[in-house]
Amino acid sequence: MEPLRVNSEPRPEPDPMRMVRLNSSFAHVVGTLPPTLVKVPSMMSVIEKRALYGLAKERYAGRGIIVDAGIFLGASTRRFGEGIQANADFTAIQKRWPKPIVSFERGIINPGMPAFFKRNNVNITGKPGDSFAAQVLENVKPVAKLVDLRIGDILATALDIKDPIEILFLDVLKLPEISKFAIRKFFPLLIPGVSVVVQQDYFYERLPYIKTDQEFFGDYFVYLGEVGSSALFLYTEAIPKELFVRWEAGVPSREQERLASIAMQRSVDPARRFMMGLSKVRLMHQLYGVDAAKTYLAFVKGEFPEQVAATKYDRLTESLRLVEKLCADGVSIDEF
Repeated sequence: MEPLRVNSEPRPEPDPMRMVRLNSSFAHVVGTLPPTLVKVPSMMSVIEKRALYGLAKERYAGRGIIVDAGIFLGASTRRFGEGIQANADFTAIQKRWPKPIVSFERGIINPGMPAFFKRNNVNITGKPGDSFAAQVLENVKPVAKLVDLRIGDILATALDIKDPIEILFLDVLKLPEISKFAIRKFFPLLIPGVSVVVQQDYFYERLPYIKTDQEFFGDYFVYLGEVGSSALFLYTEAIPKELFVRWEAGVPSREQERLASIAMQRSVDPARRFMMGLSKVRLMHQLYGVDAAKTYLAFVKGEFPEQVAATKYDRLTESLRLVEKLCADGVSIDEF
């Protein structure tokens, strides 16, 4: 018998932030993308695009619409649309919802985008403040018949949404007031026991209010797991109106701290928990100032020494650098 040959070359270690951990009943949605699907440049990982495609193909039943909030160049809308086209119930879905996807994008170049365009060979040459709506329209064209595309400020363009929402994808919450608006507008339209919320910026060291806003309503959701930087939640029970009233009145600082800690414990992945710890440093800075942020950063570094030293993961290193800068001179760099 020929001896077993073992490949002695080490396998590349997977980036922990790209790994998938999902509830077993949802794990199947992260399949593969058909090779015929055209790549649309995106800040999402491939695994996140696969999850959106799978949610639309395997889970979406047409009981409500899909709200795709914050589509950038259109990758999320394309994946949702292509997933619906491959859905076994496509005919019935389209009969009930001629345009089952409502997509929102401001479509204005911000200071951080030109570098992304250059890195990804995107043919957009405008300067910050210019519109890239034409590129969005071009990218979603193959699924345009399924999409109600709304270009502009979501605070204005989403005011008339009244239909039940079956899938809510949130990648637009770049400001606290947008997060407030999205929860106020969209959460009451979710379907108990059915709706899935995808918080795309959840495992991200910036935007701490996303975590505290989501976790304030945590008793009405089940955490399904994580895909890339996205966290998935299943809406289980209707949120009482009085809870919205309490939330609107303002969440006390100590309660925000507690909610941020809950968010940090959602993942078993040390890299994601490290990112959430850095996000809580930002929250401490907002609530109590730089000294409190420095103290908490020292705690995070002590709890996650491997992640602090993990220079091979650029995302962890850059996130730590930005938080250290915040603690050193109070300067926050937030370009999306």
